[in-house]
Formats: sequence, structure tokens, C-alpha cells
Amino acid sequence: MEWGTGPVALVVITLLCGAVVVGAPRLLRSPVTGVGCSVLLVITVLTRPPSPGWPADGWVLAMCDVGQGDGLVLNAGPGTGVVVDAGPDPEVMDRCPDRLGITDVPLVVLTHFHADHVDGLPGVLADRRVGEVDVTSMVDPPEGAAAVSRSLDVSPVVAPYGLTRKVGDVTLQTLWPLPDAPTAGIGDGSAANDASVVLLAQGVRILLTGDIEPPGQLALRRTLPDLHVDVLKVPHHGSRHRDLDFPVGLRAGLALVSVGADNDYGHPDSGPVAALTATGAVVRRTDLDGDLLVLRTDDGIAVRGRG
Repeated sequence: MEWGTGPVALVVITLLCGAVVVGAPRLLRSPVTGVGCSVLLVITVLTRPPSPGWPADGWVLAMCDVGQGDGLVLNAGPGTGVVVDAGPDPEVMDRCPDRLGITDVPLVVLTHFHADHVDGLPGVLADRRVGEVDVTSMVDPPEGAAAVSRSLDVSPVVAPYGLTRKVGDVTLQTLWPLPDAPTAGIGDGSAANDASVVLLAQGVRILLTGDIEPPGQLALRRTLPDLHVDVLKVPHHGSRHRDLDFPVGLRAGLALVSVGADNDYGHPDSGPVAALTATGAVVRRTDLDGDLLVLRTDDGIAVRGRG
């Protein structure tokens, strides 16, 4: 069960612990209450507590709080979701679709093969029906690509550039990388980031950008100069390496940053956050708000955090 770290949460948990210390000996002294407490303990350990009111009605996108990484779910219908990236930890990633009630995943897209995007894939596969798995054309780093292949019963498919397809209630178009993009990097990570699969979800227009860096952002901006969206998944966790004209020019009303608390990379950098805020965009972060839901409302879109 997740618990806050603010003053009120810490005081409450301290008082509860104190109550257990005082009350437990009395309860366990009696066979009836002792057996009852033991049964309750077993049930508590073996079952996952519910999340009342989660997900909210009308949700279209969930950004999972996977720590320093990316893990997102697009609502494709009752019990069905398209997963884009899987974070660094299978257990953490498994819990997010569970909370959303997702049992069927017709499509998984892994934007690139860095560990913070693919190592949680076994958590997506656990106890769910999973269909096609799409990946980038750049096999870098090779160990990440190999780990993905080992997790799957079938070979992944290179995400088809330019294709618009409907997956359940989700309509997706692949915008990047270009068909002639290189398939091998130089080992510094930047090439792999720039080869991230970039997706545009239609309806509520959501741009999912993986970790594309300034060269990729500039090229995408030049390829699609009139692209405007409602929701932006901020590239590369809000890294300081950015082409500010790219996120600002998208005119998104909502910008989401998937980032780990107290990470060693300085993510998100204040530059992109300030630039997006200056355009009037609402910026929300998983390190501050936990899981994030984008909701379709009568007035447009809204965002709700679970932290």
C-alpha cells in the first residue's frame, strides 16, 4: 500500500504503529482474536488493496509512476490498453495496468532499447493477453534489444513509419523515425534516444516522444511544421538537452514529465518546464504527482494525479 511522506502521513503512520504495539499483545493473547488477526494478515499480504476512484471515468492516457523511466497506457476500451514503454522495474510496471484494470494489451510499443524503457516489459506480460510488440529500427544498446527478445515468444516488429492504425478505441500514427534511419548507434546513447519511436494518438491529440534529443526534435519539427497537440509527453524526462522550439511550437495545453524523484540526471531541467509554463501549458510530473491520468471532459481535457 502506497503511503505519503508528508508530515501528516508520517504522524499518522507513527500513531498507527504505536497503536499496534499497545494493542497487539492483547489481541494475540486470545485464541479467537489471535487466529482472526493471523487470517487477516495472510489476506492482506496475498491481495492487492483496491484504489477507490481509480481510474477516473473518461481517462484516455495514464502516465505510470515508474521512477526514472517511461511507462504509459492508452485507454483502448474496457480492460484494454496500448502500452508505450515499460519502465525499469517489472513489479512497478505490473502494478500500474493492474490499477487501471487492464487485462488485454493488443499492442506494446517500446520507443527504444534503453533499460529505463524496456526492463519492465516482463511486468506488462505478466497475466495479460499481449499482442504485437513494436520497437525502433535502431538496435542500440544491443543488450537491451536482446533482453526484449528473450522476454517474448515472438519476434518484435519494427514500428511502421507513417502508418495510422486503430487499436481498439485508440488511433495511432507513427511519426518517427524515418524509414532510412540508421539501425546501429555509436554507443553513447544519444543515437538510440534520437531513434525513439514517436507516436501521435488522435481524438485527444497526444504526442508520445520517447527520449528524442535536439537533432531528432529539430528534424521532426521540420518534417511536421504545423503539428499541434493537446497533450505532450515531454521528451527525455525533461532533459536540459532540448530544442525549445519543438515543445513550445506544439502548443500543448498539458505537458507530462515522467521522471524519478531525486534522480542523478537533474531531470527535469528548469528550462523546458519554464518555457512550457510560459506558453500557458499545465506541467505535471510523476515524481511529484505519482501516476497521472489524462481525462476527456465536457470542457476539454483534465489531469489527475494519484500521488
